[in-house]
Amino acid sequence: MKKFVALSLVLMMALALCACGNKVEQQTWKFACSATDNTCWADMGRDFGKMISEATDGAITVQVYAADQLTAGNQTEGIQGVIDGTIDLSAHSNIIYANFDQRLNVVSMPFLFDSYEDVDAKLTGEAGAAVGKVVESQGLKLLGVGENGFRAVTNNVRAIESLEDMKGLKLRVAGCKVLNTAYDLWGANWTNANWSEVYTGLQTGTYEGQENPFPTADGASMSEVQTHVTNWTGIYDCIFFTMNKELFDSLPADLQKTVLECGAKAAENQRKLQREGVNEVIEKWKAAGVTVTELSDEAVAEFKAATAPMYTDPEIVELLTADLIAAFTK
Repeated sequence: MKKFVALSLVLMMALALCACGNKVEQQTWKFACSATDNTCWADMGRDFGKMISEATDGAITVQVYAADQLTAGNQTEGIQGVIDGTIDLSAHSNIIYANFDQRLNVVSMPFLFDSYEDVDAKLTGEAGAAVGKVVESQGLKLLGVGENGFRAVTNNVRAIESLEDMKGLKLRVAGCKVLNTAYDLWGANWTNANWSEVYTGLQTGTYEGQENPFPTADGASMSEVQTHVTNWTGIYDCIFFTMNKELFDSLPADLQKTVLECGAKAAENQRKLQREGVNEVIEKWKAAGVTVTELSDEAVAEFKAATAPMYTDPEIVELLTADLIAAFTK
């Protein structure tokens, strides 16, 4: 049934293009993402490419460049390439996009979402539209919102079952004002470091733990150097799937519509794959002897209370804007 629906979608888009009588020129679009080629991030580019190729009778193809190959692994430059037009499509985390506009870190405010259902409702609703305008203000066209996910906390010291357990842990945290402030309030002894340094740092004791979505952590073999992981909804980050604005604007209206439909569908498919991947990694890690902890309601309330002041902190509010925070919290 799902294959029939997907085929029907592609057929309708193809008929729409033919009906308008616009001949699509042969072209290849370059898609850059920060994750490696064996991830659902890269799959999103391939999925989009398959749909757009079928809808244009093969006129448009998409070449996937995973791990930001086009910019020597530099994620920020990968996005800059799409802004400048040297790269056509990008899939990167909101935390990386925030290097261009700090307001995009609003998606990663602590406990902004309490479930995947909450994520979907907000990011496909008014809040998602508001943050989408911020993305597009950078000279980009937002095609869809994918998922990096809830950032699980791993460590090799103890299970984190309460706020007290977090205190003093030496954690590598992604370089982001919102995350740094949250882990300050949770009492962690955090530091920022390049992701490429983390595995060795955990081996040598430079760090005792780190925080990342399960698939990312598993891809870097964190279960080999960590004994505990906390599965929670403390911090989330999404993926913005974007296109160079000038390229999008140059397309005929019917093709623009098709691009948006294909982009939204590819992002939806990626979110599903990412969530399936989380469950697979959890089971894999359990089998490998990693202790997986789920927080009690009381513990969640403790962590929430500790970071609640962030939502009214003048510095944070100025950074993210009151209107954008309100769009996600009302």
